[in-house]
Amino acid sequence: MSAASTDSTVTGARAGEGADSGGADAELDRIRALETVPSERVSTLWDALEPARVDEIAGSRWRGTGLDTGHPMYGTLGTMHWWGKDFTNARKVDPILVTDESGEIVPDTSATGGGGASLWEVSFRGRPTASMVYDRLPVIDHFAVVTSGSDGRPTTLLAVMNGRGTVHEGEHFWFVLERDG
Repeated sequence: MSAASTDSTVTGARAGEGADSGGADAELDRIRALETVPSERVSTLWDALEPARVDEIAGSRWRGTGLDTGHPMYGTLGTMHWWGKDFTNARKVDPILVTDESGEIVPDTSATGGGGASLWEVSFRGRPTASMVYDRLPVIDHFAVVTSGSDGRPTTLLAVMNGRGTVHEGEHFWFVLERDG
């Protein structure tokens, strides 16, 4: 799929849907297949999703994948060997897990000013949602639910980085988190 096929939109896609071609997970798959992702397409998907809740995402480790909208953070995370995030509980989060030289998944606090993060409910695009607030950086990541498991807990999240110095040429950095295990 190429960036030229951006006319598809999400209509009525909500978390947990997806058996049909118009579900949120199907749209996310189409977005992920693009070489370059239009930010407005990701924003449209975000607006169609249900906000994540802190108690539903805490207690889990999440595998991350950036969406290449042209934001420089996409390349930065690749260089770091970014793996994802660990939401041990609402007040203890390792915001950046990386794969080290031996292949182990470990926290990298060098990119966070030596701090961790915590989960809070913060509004983004007019709706309160589970959000990860960095301890030592003016950065907040916000989360919306793409898919949920049979237990009702989210399995795939669409996420966006927000805060001072995070917007590049008017665009946010968008990424996806998938529950590990």
